[in-house]
Amino acid sequence: MFGKIKTRYIWILALVLFLLAIGFILLAIYTPSGMSNKLFVVLMTIDLILFTFCIQWGVQRSIKFKPKKIEYESKLYESDKDFDEVLKDNKFDLRNRSYGRSYIKIEGKNAYKVVLINDPDGYFTADNNETNQSLAKKLDRCDTFTAVEIFLSTNDEIKEKIADFSIQGERVYYTALERTSDGYLCHNYVEPNENHKLNVLHLYEYLGLKEKCDTQTEEK
Repeated sequence: MFGKIKTRYIWILALVLFLLAIGFILLAIYTPSGMSNKLFVVLMTIDLILFTFCIQWGVQRSIKFKPKKIEYESKLYESDKDFDEVLKDNKFDLRNRSYGRSYIKIEGKNAYKVVLINDPDGYFTADNNETNQSLAKKLDRCDTFTAVEIFLSTNDEIKEKIADFSIQGERVYYTALERTSDGYLCHNYVEPNENHKLNVLHLYEYLGLKEKCDTQTEEK
């Protein structure tokens, strides 16, 4: 019920309480000592408490945090290849996950990873698969790590967070694509630097991913 009260009415009520408080103060000062004097002091105290509450309420309603919209560069890709088939044909190692399939391959000092997600609801659930210590040591010796997660199916939580999956560091380039009716959409395209450009192109060649249309801008 109180949530429907307009903000300007809260400030009007605060002003009325403020004027009443002044009146009760004057009455308490100039009224002869006695029951009336004590009554005005009590009323003044209650009024000041309500006035303080109204001020806090009005400030909360008036000052609303408006997060700045972040603009992301997006790219749309197309591919006519069966990802599982081409990854197996090109000797990527398969590791099954509760939410899909993870493929990885090391070529010299460069590591490549492709994750195909078909169960988005289980994506953020911890997977109990054991860590491959041998593979971890090989990855540590690599100069670069290039990875793409392809969401073959999504949900609202994934759509809200997928733009944050694109990151780039000195040795790591990681991004994510969402399969849509138009193709494979990268919600947050990060231009690969010189350390990663050829590796990203190489990985996308494996997957047959080609840019489909002009760059777009998304706001989130």
